[in-house]
Amino acid sequence: MRRTPLITLTTDIGWAYAAQVKAVLLRHDPDLRIVDVAHDIRPQGVREAAFVLRHAVPRFPAGTIHLAIVDPGVGGARAAIAVRCPDGTRFVGPDNGVLSLAAEALGGGRAVRLDPDRLSPKGVTSATFEGRDVFAPAAAALASGRALSGLGSPTAWKVLRWPTPKRRPDGVEGEVVYLDVFGNAITNIPVEALPEESGELRLRVGRGRARRIRRKRTYADLTPGGIGVVGSSFGLIELAVRDGSAANRLGIALGDRVALARARRTGKGGK
Repeated sequence: MRRTPLITLTTDIGWAYAAQVKAVLLRHDPDLRIVDVAHDIRPQGVREAAFVLRHAVPRFPAGTIHLAIVDPGVGGARAAIAVRCPDGTRFVGPDNGVLSLAAEALGGGRAVRLDPDRLSPKGVTSATFEGRDVFAPAAAALASGRALSGLGSPTAWKVLRWPTPKRRPDGVEGEVVYLDVFGNAITNIPVEALPEESGELRLRVGRGRARRIRRKRTYADLTPGGIGVVGSSFGLIELAVRDGSAANRLGIALGDRVALARARRTGKGGK
């Protein structure tokens, strides 16, 4: 018996537009299993969506179809693509890098440029909502068993360049790559860069003032309302405020530089 395919959705379009995408999928196959990864990606947040996909995709079964609609270039020259990875996982979305981190985590893949005429020859395609009129039909076609080669022509595809943290003699420097719903600021700094016994650290975010904080194991280890550094579930260092928002407290934005260094000892009367 054929197992009902699993399709995930990651978008910046909100629930009302996402419902139209789901309608297209379900008209093709009412038994499809659809998982909402996120519909609240920040508008045009290609890098944010790429980060979310990178960390969600490996936890899904091999063969899952991941549909990403974060597409500031909709209707323009950027290609609409589908990608197949070695384990059978498929991706559908715009060729703007949003798919690349997750696909690379699964070993890369081969891509085709979607041909709308092969998806719905008699349909009308909106120039402003290809997520509904091109990407969703492509995902549905893959779910029905159509081969990648039947949806378009082979193509190269864009790989997103991800920031790499820099080691410093007394610490490490990176940047904020994700702000979660709690206001925790996740950086690109791996947890191994700051062991739990790091002790007191000096933190500077962007051009803000330096402040002393500590590396903690859990949020509960922070003092109420206190700021600290913890190892996130992404395996990356994050800045957190217990029972509060680090993003609000420190005025953090995506892409802000984060520098963490061992705090210098000060003599009597020093600051």
